[in-house]
Amino acid sequence: MDTKSFMETGRLEAFYDAIIAIIVTVLVLELPQPATASLASIWALKTSYFAYVISFLVCANLWQYHHIIYNHVDKINTKIIWQNILLMFVFSLIPYLTTFVANNPNSFIPQALYGLDFIIVDIILYFMAQSLLTINKENEDYLKSALNIKEALYIPFAIFIVGFIIAILGYPIAISICCLIVVVRSICYSLK
Repeated sequence: MDTKSFMETGRLEAFYDAIIAIIVTVLVLELPQPATASLASIWALKTSYFAYVISFLVCANLWQYHHIIYNHVDKINTKIIWQNILLMFVFSLIPYLTTFVANNPNSFIPQALYGLDFIIVDIILYFMAQSLLTINKENEDYLKSALNIKEALYIPFAIFIVGFIIAILGYPIAISICCLIVVVRSICYSLK
C-alpha cells in the first residue's frame, strides 16, 4: 500500500468524540424522572441508575482508550476508518440497550443483548488494533503495550462468558454485573 493512501487521524478522532458525546447525552436523557420528589421514588429507579452508571463508565472508558491509542497513531487508512464506523454503529446501541436492561433487569434476553454488544465492541477493537499495528510500525512498541490483547480482549471476554453462564443458570443480572467488573477493571488498568 503506498503512503498516499494513508490519512491523518484528526477527522476520525473528532467524529469519534462527537459520537461519544451524543451517546452520553442520549443516555442521560433516557433516564426516567422519579414519580415524586421523594427518596422512595428515586430508589424505585435504582435499576435505571445502575444501568446508566455502567453505560456511562463504558463510554468514558472507550473514549479514553481511543484517545490513548490515537495519541500515538500517525496514520490510518480506509480499513481503519470503516472499523471505527462499525465500532460506532455497534456502540451506538448502548442507550437503547441500557433502557432495555433497566426496564427488564431480571430478563435474560435484554441482559444477553447488552453483554453481546460489549463483546462485539471488544472484537472490533481487536481487529482495529491489528490494523493500527500493521500501518504504524514506527510506534509499534507503544501500540503493542497500549493495545495489550490479553488485557483488552481475552480477560474481558472470559469475564463476559462467566456472566453469560451465570445468567443462563438463572441470574440474568450477572451479565450487567460482569460488564461493570470489566469496565472498572479496565479503568483501574489504565490508571497504572
